[in-house]
Amino acid sequence: MRNFLIELFRRNRSLHLFGWFNFFMAVLCIGLLAFDHTLVLGINAWAKPLKFYFSAGLMSWTMGWLLYSINSKMARNLFSWGIIISFLMENAIVFIQSWRGVASHFNTKTPFDALLNNGLLLFIALFFINMFFITIVVFTQRKMPLSQHYSWGVRMGLLIFLILSMVGFGMFLIQAHTIGGEDGSKGLLFFNWSKKHGDLRIIHFMGVHALQIIPLVSYYLFEKKRQVINFSITYLIVAIVLLILALIEIPIVPK
Repeated sequence: MRNFLIELFRRNRSLHLFGWFNFFMAVLCIGLLAFDHTLVLGINAWAKPLKFYFSAGLMSWTMGWLLYSINSKMARNLFSWGIIISFLMENAIVFIQSWRGVASHFNTKTPFDALLNNGLLLFIALFFINMFFITIVVFTQRKMPLSQHYSWGVRMGLLIFLILSMVGFGMFLIQAHTIGGEDGSKGLLFFNWSKKHGDLRIIHFMGVHALQIIPLVSYYLFEKKRQVINFSITYLIVAIVLLILALIEIPIVPK
């Protein structure tokens, strides 16, 4: 782990430090969770920012590592700051709403709540656009300083992230993540995925973490481009099956 952090700091100082900031905020949320028992949609108000900050820290370190394969230093810096700004603002909104004891996403009960909800959509869209251009650069760059199978793991991880991110925008379109019931029903421990209804957050989770899973599996388990692509297609098919189950209101973990 120490060697990884040293190398990450060398590759991308900004995202390395921003990752630590997010992990610090996640620890802070654990402390707040222990002392503040306010409930939002049936769970502790600080559970959501805890997950968001932890995810942002993991994503920051992931992209800090992967962006090093882009040859242009200017492009790496622009993409890094796009990630930092979008995560910083998105998570700040989630934190503010948890502090107020109200839902952050899909909350339009007051003009202020609606403003923050729209702000979330704005910064999520900014992050998506940033990742879209990263994907274009990674696919079109002639030479990657990586082995062929690993470089295709990076490409496919980014591509599947973009495809499955559409589910996130779908949630904003319907202003909910639960299909067949109201948000806040009994859910799986920590993740809080619904045990009673379909839940689009499962597919969103798979999309976000495709950026870690596919490159890592490609690096450690595969030796050929074809293996990487087959694994990536299988991963995408599983996500699509879970999406269909969610849309027909079947929970992944029945009660």
